[in-house]
Amino acid sequence: MKQQKTDRRSQRTYRLVNSAFAELVVEKPYDEILVQDILDRANIGRTTFYAHYFDKEDVLNSIIEQELERLTRQLAHAVARQRVLPSLELFEHVYHSENQPFRALMRSRAGEFLWEALQAALCQAIEPALSTLCAEKRSPPIPLPVVSQYLAGALLTLLKWWVVADMPYPPEQMESIFQQLALPGVWAMFKEK
Repeated sequence: MKQQKTDRRSQRTYRLVNSAFAELVVEKPYDEILVQDILDRANIGRTTFYAHYFDKEDVLNSIIEQELERLTRQLAHAVARQRVLPSLELFEHVYHSENQPFRALMRSRAGEFLWEALQAALCQAIEPALSTLCAEKRSPPIPLPVVSQYLAGALLTLLKWWVVADMPYPPEQMESIFQQLALPGVWAMFKEK
């Protein structure tokens, strides 16, 4: 993204463009969205758009960055509550209706970058929590980066299924399902002698 300006008019433009893009991504596939569609929906001119963004991919990256910042704050709360895995926070984040554009991105081809970024953010949240757990016990037989990649991947695979299936279960039930499926092996690893 071009260097973000902080004056009120620029902030208004960012809000208009992001909001327009979020509405459009719910309505049609990312590949079918044109810059002109964004301009029409945001009711701004082409010059204004290009003063703030390079192209529609730049808008997409801006929205993904904002979502990741919000999600990272939520994950930090889970870590602060000393939970190893912020699965409930992630399911709840996606579940809320204001995140419909986020869910639409998750379903689209454009969401590949989002999934990669989520994997990295989850690993960054999980590994320190596992390290804290290991400090209280002996070293596990499997390196912690491997365990955090496994847990993040399993959680994201289940999350992707849940989103594509139109969230047939509430976040609390999904969190319970994930805990039952993924964590027994991890806890057993810590108990191995």
